[in-house]
Amino acid sequence: MQTTTQTAISESIKSIDQSVVPSIAIHISFEMLLTTIESLPHHQQWQLYQTLGTKLAPISAEAKAISRPSDEDDPSKWITVMEAQEEVDEEALDAWLETEGYPQNNV
Repeated sequence: MQTTTQTAISESIKSIDQSVVPSIAIHISFEMLLTTIESLPHHQQWQLYQTLGTKLAPISAEAKAISRPSDEDDPSKWITVMEAQEEVDEEALDAWLETEGYPQNNV
């Protein structure tokens, strides 16, 4: 009975013309929002955090990391480009680090 009622309600909500529904602004405290989220089941909390994270940070670190392999062969996209077995010029590296404002390494 309850499942049938929920299905009927969800179908009627889907059929509503969203252009005639007024927007509702609710102002609640951040603490109350967190308490509300924490009271939800874990899977709903996770869905909510994912949705908020996507809206607040659309280009996440994960998205950037996933996009990097396409730039793998473009040397201009990388800070350091070296070939395997190539020697590192430590003096040039130290000089560059000093010009960038890093303290000199006295090891």
